[in-house]
Amino acid sequence: MSISCDCSAEGYDGPDVFREEHPTARKSYKCCECGGEIRPGQKYHKETGLWEGRWETHRTCEPCSSIRDKYCPRGWIYGELQEAIYNCLGFDYTEVPEPED
Repeated sequence: MSISCDCSAEGYDGPDVFREEHPTARKSYKCCECGGEIRPGQKYHKETGLWEGRWETHRTCEPCSSIRDKYCPRGWIYGELQEAIYNCLGFDYTEVPEPED
């Protein structure tokens, strides 16, 4: 079954300056999307930019980055992926279902 949904955010200005990289964490970070821990040794997506005169760095774990790439191909607002996926697909991708007995 294929799900077709585009959760992209449109109509927002991008950064004036932008740098993107995929480093390996040397220390623990918090994912800007799910709030989960990015542990030392894990690859993650790092974006640094100048938005409206303010420098910001956003770190995203690989699972959230993959979800964002698939469902938000034309842009997103950092920190709002969970809400966008819920509004578009109707579920919270960060909730882990309880195992059935």
